[in-house]
Amino acid sequence: MGEGSKLYEMVRVINSDPQIVRLAIEWFRKVCRVPPQNFSIAIHVYPDTSLPRAIGYWSRVTGIPRRQFEKTQVDHRQGKSLKKRHFLPYGTAHIKIRSRGDRRFGVTLHRRIVGWIEAVYDLLKIRAGVAQW
Repeated sequence: MGEGSKLYEMVRVINSDPQIVRLAIEWFRKVCRVPPQNFSIAIHVYPDTSLPRAIGYWSRVTGIPRRQFEKTQVDHRQGKSLKKRHFLPYGTAHIKIRSRGDRRFGVTLHRRIVGWIEAVYDLLKIRAGVAQW
């Protein structure tokens, strides 16, 4: 549903679709019991994006206050297709879970999620009758 991070045992979801971002945050809150103060967000935008509008938009979509926003990344790469201009008017949201001193939300949460993913794969293999994928 979204891109994320498997490196450094960090919990992060990246997407430009507000429904996917909302779903991810809701899942983290309800299933993983991540409190609001443990969320942070960075946005990735292009030079033609209005930064104040993008920050306001993602703050409304996520419910994450502006004080929990990290530095915005602006993609200044040359040779980007001109037809993609204005394609992502608010850029992409990079939702991160910070441990903030609570061991349940750092490496431990990352490992729990990886374990859940592996368990789902194992169930799918069993149901499909496949010995090895």
